[in-house]
Amino acid sequence: MRGVWLFLHFMGFAAWLGGGLAMMLAGITAKHFPPEERLAVYRVTGVVARNLVGPGALLVLVSGFILSLPFFKTADVPGWLIMMQALGLIGAVIAIGIVTPTAARMGRLELDPRGELPERFAGLRKRQVIFATVAGVFALLALLAGTVMK
Repeated sequence: MRGVWLFLHFMGFAAWLGGGLAMMLAGITAKHFPPEERLAVYRVTGVVARNLVGPGALLVLVSGFILSLPFFKTADVPGWLIMMQALGLIGAVIAIGIVTPTAARMGRLELDPRGELPERFAGLRKRQVIFATVAGVFALLALLAGTVMK
């Protein structure tokens, strides 16, 4: 059964980071698009966040908790595991609680009456850039803790 949970853990991580990288590249590419096309890109990134990033981060949390249970039956929990859990938890909470809802809000934006990006766009995009970057950094640090430090 451990193998199934490990597979789910890796799949969740691949969905979380892969989706995050896809969103990042789409956002960078869309910077120079006309407003209507730019919002279309953010509609797609909203779908990516809702279907890959959020569920992937949640799957990593659940499977990671289950995989960690045997370690907590002993008095000596390895430092790499504690570090991986702490960093992964912070990153996943940010991805699930801030990045995914922000992407969904951006995906629902419409052009203003002048055919320009709505006023809310700049603030949402800035929030998305900051928190998606922070969540990604924590996810990568968790990956390093679980691989290099193990």
